[in-house]
Amino acid sequence: MNILITGATGFIGHHLVSRLLSKGHTVTGTIRRAGMASADSKRRLAKLEKLEGTKKGNLKIVRSEDFESLYTAFQKIKPEICVHLAGRSWVRESVGYPDLYEDANYRYTVGLLETLRLSGCRRVIFISTVMVYGKDAPLPYMEDVLGSAPSSPYGASKLACEVLVNTYSLVHKMETLNLRVFSAYGPDLRPDNVPYLVSAAILKGKPFTIFGDGSSTRDYIEIEDLLNALEAAVTGTGSHPALNIGSGFGTTLSELVALIEQVLGKKAELVYKPVVPGELEIAIPDISLAMEKLQWEPAVTIEKGLERMAEWFNSSECPPLR
Repeated sequence: MNILITGATGFIGHHLVSRLLSKGHTVTGTIRRAGMASADSKRRLAKLEKLEGTKKGNLKIVRSEDFESLYTAFQKIKPEICVHLAGRSWVRESVGYPDLYEDANYRYTVGLLETLRLSGCRRVIFISTVMVYGKDAPLPYMEDVLGSAPSSPYGASKLACEVLVNTYSLVHKMETLNLRVFSAYGPDLRPDNVPYLVSAAILKGKPFTIFGDGSSTRDYIEIEDLLNALEAAVTGTGSHPALNIGSGFGTTLSELVALIEQVLGKKAELVYKPVVPGELEIAIPDISLAMEKLQWEPAVTIEKGLERMAEWFNSSECPPLR
């Protein structure tokens, strides 16, 4: 299949490009504002450019600053399926700069969907987030019970994108899926994600700050389980308004720290500070609907997943710790 991936240099996007290429698909990755990219994105882009030169046409990188250039590229590529990962995703930043999230998430998705429609793309998979759920949503999170409102502008921007994607499905008959991904982790994780932050602090012998008492709870899904879900969504058919993608189990921050200490063989130095506004205290999904619709089931325990990530930290593939 001819598959387009936005956000191809991100943690999930880069892994997904590799997975789909290994399965024989033709993949196009889009790069927006490459000059402003993080060091990790630039490093992953260099790897993709190397692949682009060796995969005999199976991988193409499209650089676009505006939708006119994107439309021109799509008219040549004619993507059948799009996995839309691009956007901003830092809760705390969104509280202080909500306009950035309106632009990078909602407005970009508006332009992308219209460009895809005009290019004849038949299926769009939008990668949403646990943060669309409000603090008053009942646990475990069910796709049709969101609560009164997301707890941050980031969550609000992603929920707005979900509504837009579902509207395109209704109005333009595109096949669409909104996948609400919980806390993904694994080798090459972003340095601002909690499992990385804890691991890096331990390995460097520096303190790790816990905001609250350590009882905050998240569902952590290992990258291989997430890739299996995404591949099922890519190769599947039909639309669905929203599906939760997680492990189905909750882990407190204190438990996560203890597990990382165990796999790294070192103790963490902990500092406690007040809870930060906008964060969810508990985020655990019901994943039964995704398991049914995608014929998918997570298989990697958090213990095994953290072992894989520890191996990456100790490998030559891991860049200098932040």
